[in-house]
Amino acid sequence: PVVIPKASGSSSFAYLSDLKPSGNLGELVNPGPVKIDGSIYPKSISFNCNVGDPSAFPAYKLRHNARRFQATIGLGAKFPPHFEAGVILVGDGHTLRTFTVSALRPKTVDVNVTGVHTLQLECFGSGQSSTGGWAISVAWGNARVVERH
Repeated sequence: PVVIPKASGSSSFAYLSDLKPSGNLGELVNPGPVKIDGSIYPKSISFNCNVGDPSAFPAYKLRHNARRFQATIGLGAKFPPHFEAGVILVGDGHTLRTFTVSALRPKTVDVNVTGVHTLQLECFGSGQSSTGGWAISVAWGNARVVERH
C-alpha cells in the first residue's frame, strides 16, 4: 500500500524531500520513496545513522508558520530484527524528542515545532560501523512540516 497524507482545512505540507538540507553532510540525504514495514511512503528521505563514522545530521530551515513535524520513521532496508537506531529531533539546538526505532517497530511522530527556526534530524545506529559493513539507514516516511496559513 502507498501512504499519502491528507492536508486538513487551513494547513499545508512542506515535505523534507522537497527542501535542501544544510548541516553536516546534508548531501548524503537521499530524497525519494521509502518502504517501511510493507508500506511505501512516496515523499520521504533516508540517510545512514552514525555508528562511529561521519554521517549526515541534516538541518532544515522552517518557515515562520510551521506548526508540526510529522513522519513515520523506520529502518530503510532489510535489517535483522535486533538492529535499532536512536533518533533525536533537535529544534534550534534543543532536543524536542528522542526515541528508538527498529526493523520491527517503526514510529509515527507528530511533534510541535511552533517557533522553531531550524529542525535537525539525528540518528545513531546500534550496529557496527560501516567499515564492518553495517551502516544503518533510517527512513523518514512522508516526513513533512505542517504549516498554518
